[in-house]
Amino acid sequence: MRIIENIQFDNQIEGRYDRHELISWWDQKKVSHTRILVAGAGALGNEVLKLLALIGVGHITIVDFDVISPSNLARMVLFREGDVGRSKVEVAIERLHEINPEVELVGIQGDLRFDIGLGSYQSMDVVFGCLDSVNARWAMNRKCMQAGVSWIDGGISDYHGLVVHYSPKGGACYECNFTAKTIERFNRRYSCPYGLVSTQGEEKVPTTAVTTSLIASIQVQQALLMLHGLDDECLQPGERLMVFLKPFGMIKDRLPYNPECLAHDLLPDQILLVEHSNEITAGEAIALAHQNNPKVESLALPFDLVTEFRCQVCGTIKAVNRPKEKVYQTEIACPRCGQMREPVFISIITQLQPQANLQLRQLGIPPQEILIFNTPDQRVFLRIK
Repeated sequence: MRIIENIQFDNQIEGRYDRHELISWWDQKKVSHTRILVAGAGALGNEVLKLLALIGVGHITIVDFDVISPSNLARMVLFREGDVGRSKVEVAIERLHEINPEVELVGIQGDLRFDIGLGSYQSMDVVFGCLDSVNARWAMNRKCMQAGVSWIDGGISDYHGLVVHYSPKGGACYECNFTAKTIERFNRRYSCPYGLVSTQGEEKVPTTAVTTSLIASIQVQQALLMLHGLDDECLQPGERLMVFLKPFGMIKDRLPYNPECLAHDLLPDQILLVEHSNEITAGEAIALAHQNNPKVESLALPFDLVTEFRCQVCGTIKAVNRPKEKVYQTEIACPRCGQMREPVFISIITQLQPQANLQLRQLGIPPQEILIFNTPDQRVFLRIK
């Protein structure tokens, strides 16, 4: 037996991110100071969140309204059988804390349009779209384009997926390439004749954890290259990467930009921050904006507000005061006579309207929203806490 002598052992304590820092272009400090929003905590969201926690992203905000179902367990690494029925956001935060307790996590169980304000989007370095509906992607695109933040969209099916980089800095956005079929799918969410929410859900997408893991990995790698300033080595704004697993293949192309697209409405760089939350009334918000610009006339809502239902048969009126996207078609039947009531919509609020007495929160405006006010010749912007 040969005895090996003079073996030296390295007693230095190994750090969590030591292997990352062996990568020539990697800056762990930059990664650890990054703020990321992940929209959707389903199949793609699980994989993206797992990877972001492992690499040590400093702050992650998770937005999802759903709860865990049995069919999630075969595709979502963060969930267990005992989690069925619990909030996806709540469970994801618990598991991510186990993976990496150094990551700061914020969970929002709600809607990415109505429960997180434009100011929150502006505070992010990058946004991940891990969504499964046209309507959610449309809302995400509008928010990110306004807020001036890039977002990385991921899509999956049974044997192929795609990753797209959308940016307000240039290139096509998600809405630029709406086709007649896309619009049909978008409108499926809403019922005629008033465009209220229908009970028809999105079609379920067939997929496995294999495709999901691959697309999530590409999404996260895209973000890492962007965050490190390696723009020449990643997808450019408006570029799409399609990945096929049967047969194997990859295609990269550039989506066409639509100069008439309504989504490219970037907010100004300088926006006044006020020390008020969405607990103030719409009237108080208008008064604050009026102090900044005496020409302010009204608050422009970021959605159509259903103020009331009016029954043309029996004359009853019921106050509603909710965003149109939160009012179901099934609600318009009159409980008194059974006839269809007519919803009343508004998109601006003045000091003279009764809605001026309602809190912004009651109207469906989230915290850290950027409020837009109308004057005869320009718009005024205020960001609330």
